[in-house]
Amino acid sequence: MKYRHDLPQRSLERTRLRKHSFDSVAGLYDRVRPGYPEELFDDLVRLSGIPKHGRILEIGPGTGQATLPLARRGFSILGLELGKSMARRCRKNLRAFPGVEIRNLAFEDWEIEPGAFDMVLAATAFHWIPARIAFPRCDRALKSGGSLALLWNFREIPDTPLHQELRDIYRRYIPDRVGQRAPEERIERQRKKIVGSGRFGPVTILRYPWQSEYDADDYIGLLRTMSDHAILAPEVRRRLFRSVRRLIARHGGRFVRPVVATLFLAPKRPAGATS
Repeated sequence: MKYRHDLPQRSLERTRLRKHSFDSVAGLYDRVRPGYPEELFDDLVRLSGIPKHGRILEIGPGTGQATLPLARRGFSILGLELGKSMARRCRKNLRAFPGVEIRNLAFEDWEIEPGAFDMVLAATAFHWIPARIAFPRCDRALKSGGSLALLWNFREIPDTPLHQELRDIYRRYIPDRVGQRAPEERIERQRKKIVGSGRFGPVTILRYPWQSEYDADDYIGLLRTMSDHAILAPEVRRRLFRSVRRLIARHGGRFVRPVVATLFLAPKRPAGATS
């Protein structure tokens, strides 16, 4: 039996719903969403050449998964977070760092401070902003010599019995999600977008394979924070989660989620430079 998604037909409306879905699960997001390896932040600081106590503009900090590691390294950070509850949670998590300011504001609506930042950072958030808006605004906000840093955790899909069964479950409930691109395809696609903007490059790409292990409750919690799951019809979502829970129970009660954390780092091109 196939289940209807009961989702808006217009792609723009689906994107809007997904973009705004995180705020209703801010507490859960804070608890179960993975961060990024510390090695990634060490490399980011070293390779970007950002000065000590440099200023970072962060787009969509969420509850601080990337903000906190950089605040601990002494940087001044302005975070622009769309969700009211997410922004409140992020402020709480960063309250020990007076150099961090979190505003409840969409990046698109922020009044740009031209040439004020050493780095613009987005961790699993840049894809929510149309490229025609995102790249020019980042360019304007950066100082000469500043850098754009984009982070993602790209999901690996191992060829194991558990993951094969998981794919079968998704074919039944969310068939559009089964054919997701492999990490390397997604990495190359993002690289082309950065270079194609004409405003940043060359692009340094570093990969950090790692994994998180979840019990059934925490893994279902993680799924609840994913935007494509959040906008499903409630009955479809309920049946999907019940099937996933049963699958994890049959395989020992634990689920290992391998990902490739990826850093894209690209300097701002000088005015008039060509790619």
